Amino acid sequence: MKSSKIKMNIDDLQAGFRKKQFTPLDIAKFALEKAKQHPEVFIQICETEALLQAQQSTQRWLDHAPISELDGIPFGVKDLFDIEGYITTRGSKLFTDPANSTAPQVSELLKFGAVLIGKTNLSEFAYSGLGLNPHFGTPTQKVDNRDYITGGSSCGSAAAVMKGIVSFALGTDTAGSIRIPSSYCGLVGFRASSSRYDNSNIAPLSPSLDTTGPICASLKDVCYIDNLLNQNTTSVPQNTQFKLVFDKKFCNQLAMDEATKNAFFTSIEALRKHGIKVENHRVNTLNQTLELVNRIGWLGSIEAYVTYEDLIKQSLSSIDPLVAQRLKNSNRIEAADVSRLYQQRETLKRQLAKELKGSTLLMPTTLTTAPLLSDITQSVESFNEHNLKALRLTMIGSYLDCPGIALPNGLNSNGLPTSLLLSQCSGNDTELLRHAMTIEPFITSLFNQARGNNNG
Repeated sequence: MKSSKIKMNIDDLQAGFRKKQFTPLDIAKFALEKAKQHPEVFIQICETEALLQAQQSTQRWLDHAPISELDGIPFGVKDLFDIEGYITTRGSKLFTDPANSTAPQVSELLKFGAVLIGKTNLSEFAYSGLGLNPHFGTPTQKVDNRDYITGGSSCGSAAAVMKGIVSFALGTDTAGSIRIPSSYCGLVGFRASSSRYDNSNIAPLSPSLDTTGPICASLKDVCYIDNLLNQNTTSVPQNTQFKLVFDKKFCNQLAMDEATKNAFFTSIEALRKHGIKVENHRVNTLNQTLELVNRIGWLGSIEAYVTYEDLIKQSLSSIDPLVAQRLKNSNRIEAADVSRLYQQRETLKRQLAKELKGSTLLMPTTLTTAPLLSDITQSVESFNEHNLKALRLTMIGSYLDCPGIALPNGLNSNGLPTSLLLSQCSGNDTELLRHAMTIEPFITSLFNQARGNNNG
């Protein structure tokens, strides 16, 4: 097996198993070896279990009896998901007790034959959109020998897929933690509505906003995983009779970098060229949500303080200072304002539904491409500024519980990815996936064209 030629997407691995070019055990050994080379990506490696799962999968493939599309496929999970016998670290050194059971989402994937390689790194407590971790290391992507961040908080999950260690990884998303690293790393990330999957046995940050989803190299792989976790079949529609919407005025007021802005509007023109209906009209909910958050504060921060209040009081010095200070400052919002955030959330969700009328919303996933690690670590002020910028757009969908899909749609002059965010109203995940599957070939074509130009 020539490891340098292995493509880790699900279809290619299935084809290799079927043609006996390699076995699930070969792939598991390959993934485990690569995982060990990247301790900043994997906090814990499940080697014994992975080898056993892969041996069992190998026998099923030899018997021509794989139990699902994921049989033998290696994956990782963010270290917020409980795995029986392993500590759920939450990206922190403060937790030491192993979990007594395994999160249902992980159990479901294992039941269908997927092979768990290990638990991936994250910002401590998942409380940052940048993916830095002083305890376990910070995953990065190298471009021209310079370290750029992967984004967070699901930094290890994105890095594990980007580096070809696993085919997919599960992440969590409270304010953008699946979509941001997917954007920065040129991957496809799906933030599901909070009710789509069983989210039990996953360490909380902000219970009202927390949700989960996969990070993959392709939208097709996202759909494989969603189909199994949701027992759903996401079929491609037979026509393009649906509508996409963007708010040009809103987008033009954003502090986007040039590459992100160009890629966004190029994507819209490409979709229209291929017969997709894309309309520009005001979506007032977007600005109103940002104005509310700017005026009162972020609901996720308020709930995060409640979640970790005891640790903040007892072990503040053991928490990443960049996380600790922000958590400590989250307890300054008046109770009446907190109530207003909950009330306005429901009002704005209803308003968005009226404005979109079933359409899928388009905007950039992040305002910029991935920043340099050195730029972020210059000062506390620099960290906070970059963190707010990273979360700026994704937090809108999180507050409104919008399912969202980040699709890579271009590169900047340094070869760093840009990303297009598709969002729907809460609960409309299947419609979102169907719309995304229809337009994905056109968006991927732009991304591949940019990669070709960059390599050329």
